[in-house]
This record gives sequence, structure tokens and C-alpha cells, in this order.
Amino acid sequence: MHVANPMKSFPSPNSDDRPEGAIVDTVVIHATVLESIEDVIRHFEATDSRVSAHYTIGRDGTIVTHVPEDRRAWHAGQSRMKDGRTQVNDFSIGIELVNRNDGVDPFPASQIHALRRLLKSIMSRHAIQFIVPHYACADPPGRKSDPAGFDESWIRDLLDENTGHPSGTR
Repeated sequence: MHVANPMKSFPSPNSDDRPEGAIVDTVVIHATVLESIEDVIRHFEATDSRVSAHYTIGRDGTIVTHVPEDRRAWHAGQSRMKDGRTQVNDFSIGIELVNRNDGVDPFPASQIHALRRLLKSIMSRHAIQFIVPHYACADPPGRKSDPAGFDESWIRDLLDENTGHPSGTR
């Protein structure tokens, strides 16, 4: 029987408290534009970067955590959901996938499997209603393109199972 390695933590100072009463119901999927998980760790550890996410998943499926889920990571920037809510960082968990975001760099199967495992884990702790690519909540529309080349069908069934409703990934 294979036992997964525990998740390593590389804390980022780039986070703060969520607003009082905020309920996490959204996951935002990003592409790092950086080449390695080590590059992401260094970037998120730098206070002057003013950016972070809750998790990063490497090409080999390694998952690291940067910000506890009960805190607000700084990943979505100026943002708006299709339902009109703004400040998406307030009610979301951010997951970065190591990828150049050029639409050509592939998302390896090991990375997608790790993403699915992580999403299932997050969904066991939060009533997730939406899983969105960053480009779908960036405001104004067109401000972000990540994760370019990501096929939402890789994860769509997870939300269907969690909510019993049609997928909220669109």
C-alpha cells in the first residue's frame, strides 16, 4: 500500500485575515508562469512580491502549502465572479500549477492527479460551489490568461459529485 508523503509547508508572509463571516466556497486554479516549484516558493516567500496562494502543485505531483486555508492568500487580485461577488480572495482557496502558461507547456497527468486529490481534500473541509480558472474571475475580463491550456473536464466531475448540481467550473 502506497502512503502519500505529508505535504511540506513553505509559508508566505503575503496573506492576511479573511473578512469576518467569510465562507470559503470557491477554488481558483492558476498557472505559475515560473519553471519550478522552488521558483514559486522563493517568489511567495518574498515580501515585496505581495502575492501568494494556498497551495502549489509541481509537475511531478508534489504539493506544497504556503498559506493556511483559514487565511486570505493574495492570488486572484482584482476579481469578480459571474454571480457579481468581488474580492474573490476573501472567499476562495488559490491553487497554483507549475506551468509556463503559454498554452503549449503540458499539465502532466501526475500534476492533474495531485490536483484532483487536493480538491477532494479541500471539498471535505469546505462547501465548494465553484472551481474556476483565474482568467474566469479576473476583472476586467481578459486581464489574466491562466491557466492557458488547462482542460476543465479534468476536474468537472468533482464539483458535480460535491454539490449534486451541474458543474460550477464555467
